[in-house]
Amino acid sequence: MLDNPMDLDLRKLRYFVAVAERLHFGQAALALHVTQPALSRQVRQLERDLGVELFTRTSRNVTLTAAGEQFLDDAKTLLAAGQAVQDRVRRIGAGERTVTVGFMLGTDVTAAVNAFSARHPDVPLELVRIRWWNQQQPLLDRTVDIGFVRLPIDAEGLKVLPLYPERLSVVLPADHPLAGEAAIGISALAGEPILRYADADPDWAAVWNAEPSRGPAFHDMEELLGYIRAGRGVVLIPDPVAALFPRPDIAYVPVTDVPPGRVALAWDDTRPSSLVTDFVEAARTALRLGE
Repeated sequence: MLDNPMDLDLRKLRYFVAVAERLHFGQAALALHVTQPALSRQVRQLERDLGVELFTRTSRNVTLTAAGEQFLDDAKTLLAAGQAVQDRVRRIGAGERTVTVGFMLGTDVTAAVNAFSARHPDVPLELVRIRWWNQQQPLLDRTVDIGFVRLPIDAEGLKVLPLYPERLSVVLPADHPLAGEAAIGISALAGEPILRYADADPDWAAVWNAEPSRGPAFHDMEELLGYIRAGRGVVLIPDPVAALFPRPDIAYVPVTDVPPGRVALAWDDTRPSSLVTDFVEAARTALRLGE
């Protein structure tokens, strides 16, 4: 986390992405309809704002630094979120009703989404991916109207409706001694380096980082699987996430004596919306809550 928080300029992010995707300032300037010197100045200013070099520049070529590669993924996510907010505000301003639903990887939104759409076939519905380190923020800043989240979540300012549990499994290299077991207890992992969910808040870390977490931190499934294959650690994940990444070099073994994860719906209850209320009721009906 930066010691001195800064405001990221979306224009500078667009300039950075244009250069990063082409690795050529001249081509990026043509695509953006700006002069190359102006583009270079904006990218240099972004690097000064961040306090890191995003590109390695020589007289022959331009390449991304390690920080630049990570920032490219983050910048694309920020630009997509910014565009989604702008589009949504314009639609609302034009009188068009819409519902934006956030979801975490592996959460099952199908039943609730279909039930809502059956009630409101004329209402556009959009899906937006949210992550463990910012589950609350998209709900509070109106990027999404309602979200399928994984507990725990900072519920300040939010209404939270628990939906269903998820069994947890440990992710192991396929050649690990425990990889062939039908199920294990958490004590079998004693002494194993445990991977950490990067940038997680303390409540999330206390549940999902399976203390003590002595392994590297990961930001997504690609990093997680890379660390697992390299033998750098193990980690607990929900079974629905594991089902999305079947691999011959990875094993998922159920852990029998840890509490299951839990998926919930969350929304900002300080901004009443009949469509959000209807989505909640559609989810209750589709998932048979309260029966």
